[in-house]
Amino acid sequence: MIVREIAGLCLAGSLLSLTSCNKESASSPAAANVQVITAHSRVVDFSGYVPGRVAPFRQAFIRPQVNGVILKRFFNEGADVVAGQQLYQIDPAPYEAVLAGAQAALARGQAELLTADARKRRFAHLSTINAVSQQDFDDATATSARANADIASARAQIMAAQVNVNYAKMFAPIAGRISRTLLTEGELVTADQTTPLAVITQLDPIYVDLTINSEDVLQLKEGLGVAGSGQPADGAGKVEVMLDTGRPYSIPGKIDLVEVIVDPGTGMTTLRTTFHNPNAILLPGMFVHATLHYGRRSAFLVPQNAVMRDLHADPYVLILGENDKVEERSVKVALDVGNSWAITGGLREGDRVLVSGLQSIHPGDTAHAAAMPS
Repeated sequence: MIVREIAGLCLAGSLLSLTSCNKESASSPAAANVQVITAHSRVVDFSGYVPGRVAPFRQAFIRPQVNGVILKRFFNEGADVVAGQQLYQIDPAPYEAVLAGAQAALARGQAELLTADARKRRFAHLSTINAVSQQDFDDATATSARANADIASARAQIMAAQVNVNYAKMFAPIAGRISRTLLTEGELVTADQTTPLAVITQLDPIYVDLTINSEDVLQLKEGLGVAGSGQPADGAGKVEVMLDTGRPYSIPGKIDLVEVIVDPGTGMTTLRTTFHNPNAILLPGMFVHATLHYGRRSAFLVPQNAVMRDLHADPYVLILGENDKVEERSVKVALDVGNSWAITGGLREGDRVLVSGLQSIHPGDTAHAAAMPS
């Protein structure tokens, strides 16, 4: 009987001890094993990939300024022309006739002025001795003034006629490559027509207009030192172009203009860049892809799956801090580099960033770091 009581007491004690252990185990869960990477700052080439269109540096539409028939063309289609080179000759005969009439009017006025001035001088002397009336002298003076006015009018007519004669010779206003001729010899042209005879396009240098969003604009301004510290980053502002065929264009470009207005509907704006184009590889209207360099700066590269966002879409990562406690750390994401995010704020050298178990672990939990698989 005594033996049974002792056995019962031992069994109860064992059960009590086991229950106590289970409660202790439930209150202290085992630490999770997680994979981490150690944050190390490195120099990163910040760049963006944006689309663009080639646009002419200068373009002139050749239109007539006088009416007439085209007599001759002086250029080869598709050739390079220089500023001031004659392109077309419009029949100048009607304007040369007007010029000749104006020149004849000038000669007539000059002859009348000789007579009028001589009469005025004689009457001026005779009026002093009352040999002619004051009215005759006044008439001689008026005749001389009228002859001077006729001469001035004739000279103005000569200038206008000469302008039209010069306009009959059509010259290139800029240097560049000229298109095919849209009108040929023998066709009638008018001064108010909308159809150009040809188009001259300057191809070297040439513009490439890039379409970028407002975030790219801020990245670029930070790299150029316009915003932030004011110190331009190494390589900031460099632009490289990839042709639509996938072949890179060998000459880098430079930034000319960042448009001052962002489209409120799309959040996009235009960045104008300039490229040397000696072989005319880039042609207006071509679609290209451009790599826009914001400069080389220090950043931490973190796998994209390790960066999460809160309810406000602000990025954060989980850090394995002191005593292996999990902490939440807000970060500043600059841009993507391959499969990683470039982090420019929020991380410190040597931080251990969690890259696995992110859905099952929370800030304040204890975790053990495991080696990343190679």
